[in-house]
Amino acid sequence: MNRAITISGMTVRQVLGLRRFIGLGALTAAPAGIFLLASGQASVDSLVEIFTGLSIGVFYSVAVPVVALIMAASALGDERRDATLSFIVLRPIPRSAIAGAKLAGALATAYGLAGLGAFALGVLMAVRSSDWGYVLPMLVGTLIATATYVALFLPLGYVTERATLIGLAFVFIWETAIAGTIPGLATTSPWRIGFSAFLDLAPDAVGREVPDFALGSLEPGVGGSLLKMALLLGISTLVTGWILRRRDLT
Repeated sequence: MNRAITISGMTVRQVLGLRRFIGLGALTAAPAGIFLLASGQASVDSLVEIFTGLSIGVFYSVAVPVVALIMAASALGDERRDATLSFIVLRPIPRSAIAGAKLAGALATAYGLAGLGAFALGVLMAVRSSDWGYVLPMLVGTLIATATYVALFLPLGYVTERATLIGLAFVFIWETAIAGTIPGLATTSPWRIGFSAFLDLAPDAVGREVPDFALGSLEPGVGGSLLKMALLLGISTLVTGWILRRRDLT
C-alpha cells in the first residue's frame, strides 16, 4: 500500500509541471470567468441559460476532457518515453497495483484542476442566483466525467505516442460531431455520462435549458453514471496491468 501511494504521489509531481498547472488551470477557470463577465445584471432565468450553456459548451465538453486527456496520457506515456518505467516494474509490486496507482495519481491531478473550475463556476452561479444547489452537482458530475476520461486514456498513453492526438480526435470528432448527432451513441461520451449525473442533482431549472444533443439517449441519473465510472476504472486498471505484464521492461 505504501509503495502504491508513493507511485501515485510521484505521478502527480510528474504530470503536473508549472506550465501545465497554469495553462490547464486557466482552461478550467475560463467558464467561471466568462460567466462572471456575461452574467452582469441578468435575471435568474438568463443566469440559468448562461450557466447551462457554459457548462455544456465549454466546461464539460472541452475543459474536462482536455485536462483529463493530458494528465492520463502523461501518467505512463512520459515514463515510457523517458525510460524510467523500468525502475518501477523492477520492484516486487504487482503490475495491477502499479496500474491502479498510476490511475489514482492521474485522476487526483486531473480532478484537482477540473474540480477547481467546477467549484468556481458552481459558486459563482450560487452567489448570483442565491441557490447553492449548483455546487455539489458540478463537483459530482465533474468527478464522474474526469474519472471516465482518465480510465480511457491511461492505457492509451502507454501503448502509443500519439495518445494526445487520438484523444483529441475522440473528443472533438467522435463526441462532438458523431455522438452529438446520433442520440444512441451518447453512452460512449464520458462528458455526457458526467453531465447526466450533474442534471440528476442540479436544480430543475437547468434541465429546461439543456439541448437534445447534450444527453442524447441518456437519462439524468447519478447512480447509473457512478456505476459506469466504477466499471471503466476497474477495466482500465486490469487492462493497463495486463499491458504492463505483456510489455515487460525488465
